[in-house]
Amino acid sequence: MTAYLTKWGGLWGAVPQTGGRIFWVAPTASYTVDGRSYSASDDNDGLSPERALVTINRAWNLVTANVGDVVVLLPGTHSQTASITADIAGVTMTGLPGGAGNILRQKTTIDGTLADELINVTASNIELGYLHVIGSSAVAAINFSADADNLHIHHCSFDMVTPATSTSTIGIDAIGAASNVLINDCYFETDGPQGPSIDMTATLESLVENCVFLNTVSTIADQVTIGAATRGLIVKKCDFSATGTTSTVTDGIDGTASAQPRGVYVIDCRFSGTILNPVNGFTTATSCAVVESYQGTYGVTTLVSSALITIVD
Repeated sequence: MTAYLTKWGGLWGAVPQTGGRIFWVAPTASYTVDGRSYSASDDNDGLSPERALVTINRAWNLVTANVGDVVVLLPGTHSQTASITADIAGVTMTGLPGGAGNILRQKTTIDGTLADELINVTASNIELGYLHVIGSSAVAAINFSADADNLHIHHCSFDMVTPATSTSTIGIDAIGAASNVLINDCYFETDGPQGPSIDMTATLESLVENCVFLNTVSTIADQVTIGAATRGLIVKKCDFSATGTTSTVTDGIDGTASAQPRGVYVIDCRFSGTILNPVNGFTTATSCAVVESYQGTYGVTTLVSSALITIVD
């Protein structure tokens, strides 16, 4: 273990600072660390890269609430046969960041063909970072309940192209009134009539920041959805775009169900010309404020221009 503690650039140095234990999970039963091959097993204690566990849920069964334990998923594809149950408060689950990582495609992948969500968050103060997430068709890749206060999802990439198209395919889905949820520096790629990349229905005093939403083909209805009880949500410094000759987005941010006064603030966001309605559906005049947000236009022989957007009710 000493080698990993002292070697510059080694695995231990990539783990977020913590006062808790670190549990390592390998993507396959046979894996390589520092040029040596090891066998992962759920009979291991998981407390060193050489003694990694082989299933993510086994790690969640070993962590302790609110002591700062970290679950590190080694690079590679961690294919799941059951939903990951993130139900222990205060736990961080992360891939290896390697700096900020590449938010377009992180090195650690979680996937699985499931009839339910890939990751289900039901406890407070959980952090998920540096993961490439490929969910299943007609379900959410990550959902979180009302008990997931202070959830932090960051530096993750979401592949919503691989799952078969369905309006029930969602990237991150709020299924309860969690508060102080932070989603930042994430990348969402869709390919037409999928569900929203992020559904923030019922969340309270939360923030979506520095995220990129890209649709690559056909038409997707909404990239971010706001629900009836959503309150104090800030969407800040996000980019919404659709690329290619057939790709469009009906609503960048859809507030059809929104009813909370001053419920949503859209600040410094950019929308491509292929977003039909950058911010749409807010039927209550005071439910959404748009500040310094722009929609670009495509030019052939002239410079590209942009204009301040307005809410379309």
